[in-house]
Amino acid sequence: MGTRRVGLPDVSHGLPPARPRLTAPLRYLAIIGPEKAAYDFWVPAAVGICVWGAYMLIEPKPAIFGDSGLLRFTRDLLVMAVPFMIGALAAVAMGAPGSHLDRRPVGTELHLDGESLTLRRFVCYLLGYLSFLGLITLILACGAEILHNAVLTWTEKYVFLREWIRGIGVFFLVYLLSMLIVTVLWSLYFLTDVVNRTEA
Repeated sequence: MGTRRVGLPDVSHGLPPARPRLTAPLRYLAIIGPEKAAYDFWVPAAVGICVWGAYMLIEPKPAIFGDSGLLRFTRDLLVMAVPFMIGALAAVAMGAPGSHLDRRPVGTELHLDGESLTLRRFVCYLLGYLSFLGLITLILACGAEILHNAVLTWTEKYVFLREWIRGIGVFFLVYLLSMLIVTVLWSLYFLTDVVNRTEA
């Protein structure tokens, strides 16, 4: 009996085909749980707007580009953090089945598409989302560095446009970083408290 090579078109288990597979980590945002929506959207938005507002008001403004700029520190941090998070995701996803990670969390309910999630599935979505968010932030930070001189040249005669681009770019950078930082802090709470809860 012959065998047939299995390819990507044969992978039918999992997300419906209508959903892009490469954005699967963003399904983390659809998970329903106590207080989760606040830490996914509202807290990062509040932190991002406050930090961005403070940046726009203070003079002289902190550097964004250059050796002492925010983009360099962001890039250096994410170059180390993203591979670590992807490695942690692989360890959790491919770890041996066990009674601890493959049970429902104690004291809280987590649902996705009407289905209750195990600790392993939720942590996989969490680490996948953090990896995705970190990778997108890293790509945008590198892109901003690469395009910086070109944008300065294009807007040489339009200083007001340069300031608009700078303000919008800083807002997106601060907002992405606030989403990343708040989610990391929330995941530390979940991984140190909720995951280790035992039945009363």
